Amino acid sequence: MTALITGGAGYLGRHVALALARSGQRVTVLDDLSCANSSFGVPELSHPGICCVRGSTNGADWPSLLADHRIVVHFASVVGVEETIGNPMGTIRNLEGTTALAAALTADHIAVFGSSADVYGLHSHVHDRPMHEDDLQVYEHAGVPRWVYSRVKGLEEILLSDSAARTMCLRFFNCFGPNMDFPNPKRVVPQFVGQVLAGKPLQVSGDGRQTRTLCYFQDLVDGIVGAVRFLEGREAGYSATVNLGGKETMSVLEIARRVIDAALDVGLIDAPLPIETHAALYSRGFDDTWNRVPDLTRARELFGYEPKVPVHDGLRRTLAYHMSEVLQG
Repeated sequence: MTALITGGAGYLGRHVALALARSGQRVTVLDDLSCANSSFGVPELSHPGICCVRGSTNGADWPSLLADHRIVVHFASVVGVEETIGNPMGTIRNLEGTTALAAALTADHIAVFGSSADVYGLHSHVHDRPMHEDDLQVYEHAGVPRWVYSRVKGLEEILLSDSAARTMCLRFFNCFGPNMDFPNPKRVVPQFVGQVLAGKPLQVSGDGRQTRTLCYFQDLVDGIVGAVRFLEGREAGYSATVNLGGKETMSVLEIARRVIDAALDVGLIDAPLPIETHAALYSRGFDDTWNRVPDLTRARELFGYEPKVPVHDGLRRTLAYHMSEVLQG
């Protein structure tokens, strides 16, 4: 069996590629390497069962690609809040490749789409409970560019779910892990890790009371592979949307404190670094007070998903990796 992973040189893509290759599948990684953090020259992609191809999903010869690959894991996307609000046109153009992919999929294909918790928008301003896949998506008006990424992801979910393939749209919640988003940190934990490595104060958006639910990358990878295996046993036309993430929810301020504690534990720093609130600023302002808490019931019931790595252990592993990189450097 063969698998195609678009955006496969990115963090999650490369680890999923390795997991599938280790299970005996031949894997093709398609990536245009437009993201500064994407690379074919990483250990995860050195497995002999993985072939790396440089190319874009926009303008790809999908019928030819899909003729050779029965499984498609579609991760190709613009990444990072600043990049999406600063480049809404480029973010929206992601729909071109997804539209062509969805049109070319057949009933013989399995397609897993990497969506995002961002599709829930301002959910926590309306509901005081974890986010369920069937909940309404709540956005502000078009003058708030923060939600362009979320809206594109939502439209891509529709395109894949309406295709002929057996599909699952996975909404990821705040993944983190060793070497994620480097050398250009984009997401909350990598940004804090980058600030620790630079010996600078950890910069928090707003007052830091907004909550996020963290998930160590290996748990997310196991969930993605579990989704692929689940779809192998479904009938043609099957479609589902599923949350994937962790079980530990905390404020962004607490995440910053936890990163500092982990850095102290592994000896990366010898004294706590300061935390600055109202300091993580974007080129265009937006309300950042919403929370992100997943309801994982559906993932648990469908394919036994259960995150195993506690946040503190994951942060220690992440900071220990960067500690070893500092010593080697």
